[in-house]
Amino acid sequence: TSIHNMPMNFSQTLASQVDKQRQEIDRYISLQNERLKLALQEQRKQQLALMLKKVEEKATMLLRQKDEEIANARNRTMQLEEFTRKMEVESQAWQRQAAENEAMVVSLSNKLQQLREQARCLNSSIGMEDAESCCYGDEYPCNRENKEEEDEEETGGSSRETGERKRTTMMVCRVCNSRNACIVFLPCRHLCSCKACEAFLDSCPVCKSAKSATIEALIS
Repeated sequence: TSIHNMPMNFSQTLASQVDKQRQEIDRYISLQNERLKLALQEQRKQQLALMLKKVEEKATMLLRQKDEEIANARNRTMQLEEFTRKMEVESQAWQRQAAENEAMVVSLSNKLQQLREQARCLNSSIGMEDAESCCYGDEYPCNRENKEEEDEEETGGSSRETGERKRTTMMVCRVCNSRNACIVFLPCRHLCSCKACEAFLDSCPVCKSAKSATIEALIS
């Protein structure tokens, strides 16, 4: 009987050992699965953290670039505003200069017109004096020829010389006293120099004010 029971006991023992080994293997596999899950979760967390870090770095870099662009835009805006203010000031200065030049041109035109009228008046006065001298000679027929000569020498000659002297004195160059004055000095507006002498002058010969510019007057 004991001999017949031995195989049965052995099979039971073997079965229990197999069950025990299976249980241990199952526990080991389950433990490894848990460890693998934990490792995968940790790896996933690390990957997510790395991705978040890269995204944050890129976002920070983009924000920094945008801040720099905004700062540059502000600087350009300030520069443009400053340039605009300078242009407005310069425009106002040019407008004032243009108004002053326009007023100066009007004044010079008026002065030239006055000079032309004075020249015409001198010419007419010279003609009247010549006519009076001729009439004076006709009143004495007996001495007509002599009077004409004397009138030409005395009355006519002196009147012409007086008129020419007045005209020459008014229009002569104040430097060389020989050529006609045709240069207007600015800003004093004195017509007092010829073109040849003006090149050597730094100030007006009349009022001694510093010369800023000159204009050539074409007087007919």
